[in-house]
This record gives sequence, C-alpha cells and structure tokens, in this order.
Amino acid sequence: MNMRFAENSIRLRVTDDEFAQLRIGKAMALEVSLPQGHLFRAKLNMTTTGHWHFDSDPTGMWISVPRNELEALAEELPSKEGIAHAFTTARGDLEVSLEVDVKRHNI
Repeated sequence: MNMRFAENSIRLRVTDDEFAQLRIGKAMALEVSLPQGHLFRAKLNMTTTGHWHFDSDPTGMWISVPRNELEALAEELPSKEGIAHAFTTARGDLEVSLEVDVKRHNI
C-alpha cells in the first residue's frame, strides 16, 4: 500500500494482490518509523456497514471502506479512476481516495 498526502486529501494506492486481500476482508497496514523511536501506522480495511469510517490519533490512522464500493471498483478495473469519500473536518472536507495501481493490473 502506498499513501500520498496533499492539502485536504489522502490517496491510498494498492496493488492487485493487496486489493484482492482487502476484498476478502484482510486488513493491510503501512508502518513508517519516525525519529525518537516513534512509529506512524496506517491501516486500511473493508467494512460491511455500508459507509466509510476514519479514525486517527497522533500514532496513525484507520480507514474502513464499504464492501459494496470495493466490489463496484473491482467491476471497473482496469481503470485509473478509484473511489473516494469526503470527511468533514474543522478546516473543510478531507477527501480520502482509494485506487488500484493500473500499471500493475493483471489482465
């Protein structure tokens, strides 16, 4: 999994294999070692609740994507388009998007 941060957005990009694992309910994690012994963790998983979920604290973030949206994305592959959801924050909306790396898509 690859993450990119920009103003008011977080983009998650996964490989085909990671996407397949996500679709069967396996969570994936990204860990980044930081100075002074700190560790930042990002976890992505699938949820059956029907809505996106986002939690965070100073040590990381946890993002859940609805199964139905993952399945809809799977039907569109290969495609450069992903899926996204906007979360309201005190400084405007934060858009979180998920894409499957089409350069590595198995056809």
